[in-house]
Amino acid sequence: MKTARVGLALGLALALQTTVAPLLAGAGVTVDLVLVVVVLIAITRGAVGGLWAGTVGGLLQDALSGGVIGVGGLAKTLVGYVVGAFAVQFNVSRPWHQGLVVFFASLAHAACFVGLYSLLSDDRMATSEVGVLTQATANAVVGGGIAAALRAAPEALTRRRLRRRSLTRRFGG
Repeated sequence: MKTARVGLALGLALALQTTVAPLLAGAGVTVDLVLVVVVLIAITRGAVGGLWAGTVGGLLQDALSGGVIGVGGLAKTLVGYVVGAFAVQFNVSRPWHQGLVVFFASLAHAACFVGLYSLLSDDRMATSEVGVLTQATANAVVGGGIAAALRAAPEALTRRRLRRRSLTRRFGG
């Protein structure tokens, strides 16, 4: 069941990355939803979970986006593993902690991606520090928001269930 949830999360992130993210990029905000999901999986599942999520998500994203296949997969694999190992050692349970981890993981991913791409390809990547910081900030905001929503969801479902039960008792439904 856990694997199915991870696969569903990666599939949803890939679908949103290919449909909604280009619309945001037109507005000047770039978000790597697959990286955000990989980092959040690594925080909750540990180093091995982050490694597998990074490998699968990165390779699928590479296959869908074009370019050199495997560069994004390797970068996301490394980031997923390191974040998972970090999260096991430290308490990364609050949404703002998770957003901060997503921010630094985005910076590490950009460094890995640009470094690997420059080793494998003759094309020069045009990256700017401002663009990398903007994407890392956007990833952190989205990651913190997702973490807060995931943290609040069980409480909201419990409140809804209790409210429905009390209405059933009160009105005899």
